[in-house]
Amino acid sequence: MATEQQGGAARGVLARVGAAIAALAAASYMVLDVLQHNPPPEGASVGQPARLPVAWKTGTSSAFRDAWSAGVFGPYALVVWVGNFDGSSNPALVGGEATAPLFFNIVHALEATRPALRAYPPRPAPARLRRVSVCLSSGALPTVWCPRRGETWFIPGVSPIKVDTVYRPVMIDTRSGQAACPPYDARYDKQEVFEFWPTDLQQVFRAAGIPRRAPPQNPQAPRIASPLLGAVYSLRVGQQMQGEIALSATADADARALYWFADRSYIGRSLPGRTLFWRPRVAGDYTLRVVDDHGRADVRALRVALVH
Repeated sequence: MATEQQGGAARGVLARVGAAIAALAAASYMVLDVLQHNPPPEGASVGQPARLPVAWKTGTSSAFRDAWSAGVFGPYALVVWVGNFDGSSNPALVGGEATAPLFFNIVHALEATRPALRAYPPRPAPARLRRVSVCLSSGALPTVWCPRRGETWFIPGVSPIKVDTVYRPVMIDTRSGQAACPPYDARYDKQEVFEFWPTDLQQVFRAAGIPRRAPPQNPQAPRIASPLLGAVYSLRVGQQMQGEIALSATADADARALYWFADRSYIGRSLPGRTLFWRPRVAGDYTLRVVDDHGRADVRALRVALVH
């Protein structure tokens, strides 16, 4: 009986190891496929593009202490590094400018001297990978309102996947330009699709100078991003909790403040997309609630466990 149980346990471990290796192989293929679409830099053997796929990436260290380009092509892995051995900085040490042209010059030289490279077989896609259609703006499964679609790799059971919520239809009153309420009037009300980006991404767009058409005010509740659903935090007996629990939530564009509560106790105030840290005093089950300045709310259960 013991031998059968041990054999079953061993088979279970081997199955989990095999699944992890398969997922790693699929993830590796996905990364290389992305890097193969990275175009060569200007000035890299102009007029002599590589004839075989090259997956490559550049890097520049802080304070311009060194730069590198690394990649794989055919059976080769190639790394080009430039820098000063004493670690001194130089503003010319930028990966895309200092090492990428040299990297591709070496690739083209190897192609010229080794014609067999041109017939090197492409790496086959792992059997576990699938191609799925996604909304290109969000990377989520497209709805009928998504304007641009494309395909991407997907690992069943591993890759996160959800339906797009960025593009949403809104009925607009053409006389006021504001959101219309039912019952709708076909003479004046028409449907338009708007982009509803979370507040954290709106901040990124603003910082990058990318304009986004603001949707009409259409009440949407905030969404708790942290703590994660089903998370359990530990509290040691006789000690305060090691570290703090990060509370954060995303909200639509009209929200200006978020208020946090644990059961009926007020925790504090945060900005949408920003983090508020909370240290519970005792272990137990909590109901976390976040409420925006319009009264819209989201709720999440949280367990703080007592450990010895």
